[in-house]
Amino acid sequence: MTLSQKTLTGGVGATKDITVTVTPDGAPQAVNAVSSNEKVATVVKKSDGVYTITNLAAGAATITFSTNGISSTLAVTVNAG
Repeated sequence: MTLSQKTLTGGVGATKDITVTVTPDGAPQAVNAVSSNEKVATVVKKSDGVYTITNLAAGAATITFSTNGISSTLAVTVNAG
């Protein structure tokens, strides 16, 4: 599994789409995405393989994407407005 980026820094209220690619081709694409701190940043599935991160408050969070026993993380830093 690969992510379009491993870190994300932005201000409160910013959003960013992250692309998650599961390999090999034909592998189940059911990806679970969870934020370590939903008061700082949330993650919502936008479409197959695309997840939207929304920065809610200053701080740090880790978004963990997992499928088939494999996981990748995105470190999110939200700066105060």
